[in-house]
Amino acid sequence: MTWNNETRDIKDGKKESLFSELHSLLSSGLDFGRSFCLLIEGENDKRLKRVLESIYASVVKGQTLWESFAAGKRFSALDYGVLRIGEETGRVDESLRFLADYYHKRVEQRRLVTGAISYPLIILVTAIVVLVFMITVIVPMFEQVYARMGGELPGITRWIIDFSKNFPTYLLIGISVVIILVGYFWLNGKSDSTRSFLSRLVLKIPLAGELIRKNYQARFCKLLYLLCSSEVPLLQGIGMLKDIITFYPYQRSFDIICEGLKRGEFFADKLGEFPHIYDRKLYTLVRVGEETNRLEDMLQKQGEDLTRELEHKLKQLGNLLEPVLIMGVGGLVAIVLISMYLPMFRLGGVIG
Repeated sequence: MTWNNETRDIKDGKKESLFSELHSLLSSGLDFGRSFCLLIEGENDKRLKRVLESIYASVVKGQTLWESFAAGKRFSALDYGVLRIGEETGRVDESLRFLADYYHKRVEQRRLVTGAISYPLIILVTAIVVLVFMITVIVPMFEQVYARMGGELPGITRWIIDFSKNFPTYLLIGISVVIILVGYFWLNGKSDSTRSFLSRLVLKIPLAGELIRKNYQARFCKLLYLLCSSEVPLLQGIGMLKDIITFYPYQRSFDIICEGLKRGEFFADKLGEFPHIYDRKLYTLVRVGEETNRLEDMLQKQGEDLTRELEHKLKQLGNLLEPVLIMGVGGLVAIVLISMYLPMFRLGGVIG
């Protein structure tokens, strides 16, 4: 099976449209072959069309749908993992609807993130350019003036001037460190120790860590709900999630949860062993679901609640970042300017 390398990245919007249209065609009563042919005929993107034709040819040759999607590595583990669930449980239409809804929500969340950080990002980039210009151009000009004037400079002024002189060295060191780190993680990024370290680091990032945790929790609840509602045994379902949710802390928790379930322990108790990635509310709802035999309903409710919380926090992120960055940038510029003009203020006081 040959795939065109130029189609390596399929955008989320395209995936949403693809899965939504295929779900609609299958739900209308058409068989898979006719539905997929119509899907191919209606696709205007030539690159994606070639991908769909390759998938269809693979299915015709006898491969399963999820294997055909996985073969070319153009779709994520989530995509073909959910399709695998649908095929093994005879609910492909629900799997397609789940994927369409997932990517619809993901596109909306990306728009929220873009709207939240676009203006602050412009402010940050502008501030960096201004500060670099001041450090490399303005500060040396002041240094020459003060050198001709003579006299003792304030401590903060001397510090800014020294920083300006050593700025190229600091910049070179910073670039070298970044290159070394990128190279290390490129070579060792798949090792458990590196993945564990990176995941802990990411989850500790203020604001972003909480958003990432809620996103993975929402995905966990929705996928497990899909599995449980498809009558997949809980132990088997947790094992399947390991291949779909690839963030290291969750993958590791799935292994431990499966081991506990094999020993007859409660699902909620195993979730409670990972308070840093599973909320207390989720633990409580799962506990209630196990005791009342309504685990599916509790997972569905928590998945929807977490999605709403995530969208709300994304909106709050934009409202918080803008004033914080403006104040931070203004403070840095003010420090540089004051440190440069402070000797002049002192000189004016002496003359007066």
